[in-house]
Amino acid sequence: MKSIKHTLAAALIGSGIALASTANAGNILLTGHDVLLHGGQDGYDDVALDFLRNGEDASTYSIAVIGSGVGFWNFSEGGVDNAGGKVKAGYESTTYFDTDTMTDASWDTVFSSDLMIILSHTSCGGCDLSDAGVAAINARSADIATAFNGGMDIWANSGARNASYYDFLPPGATTTGPSISGSTGFTPTAEGTAIGFTAAMMNGNPTHNRFADFDPDFTVFETRGSEVITIGLLDGTISGGGIDTGPKGVPEASTLGLFGLGLLGLLSTRRKKQA
Repeated sequence: MKSIKHTLAAALIGSGIALASTANAGNILLTGHDVLLHGGQDGYDDVALDFLRNGEDASTYSIAVIGSGVGFWNFSEGGVDNAGGKVKAGYESTTYFDTDTMTDASWDTVFSSDLMIILSHTSCGGCDLSDAGVAAINARSADIATAFNGGMDIWANSGARNASYYDFLPPGATTTGPSISGSTGFTPTAEGTAIGFTAAMMNGNPTHNRFADFDPDFTVFETRGSEVITIGLLDGTISGGGIDTGPKGVPEASTLGLFGLGLLGLLSTRRKKQA
């Protein structure tokens, strides 16, 4: 069940009105691991999802997963629904989208979800997002920013050897770091340990890239020596070519008016459903 904030954000996509000035909004996790190729990596996916939900009830938290239908992925439970799709147990919904067949309506559904998961690039070996899929996601960067600023969370996995994988974010947020190899030596930082990451989750599976340049508002959750492997932030907004956290300015009167009209419409619809 989407919050009013998320629903309004989805409705405003394409209207030319951004929500960056209205509130701290989206949460984001970026990792060089191809976590879902390895079945969630012993609960790494659970910690990632708990961090991104940030206290929201899982039963009302919807997940949109974006890939290209060319590789493999799954969550730690390995759950499969009756139609053969992967689901995350305990969550409101899990919907998979193939970049090769997505329409504007498909993207609207993604942007009205609580979380957008971007699967790892095929150059990791067996992963599900193609070069064309990366380009399709990057072409929606403005819409992604609006949805993020309106409350949609983002979990992007390994870009591996694709140099443009993270280009759906502004360069002031992060750029794709050098590809790496190896499956050992990864360590949670104190902040990573605090949210539940363990060395056992991080080691034992190949890892494919690191982050060499990123906004200081990100918290580092995992390293290998001097290499930064996993980063994240809460309550962020994308604006001015970067990403940041902290109090935002007062929204313009026209934006407030649209919010008021949208809010009244949503509340009216809810009352009708409850009547």
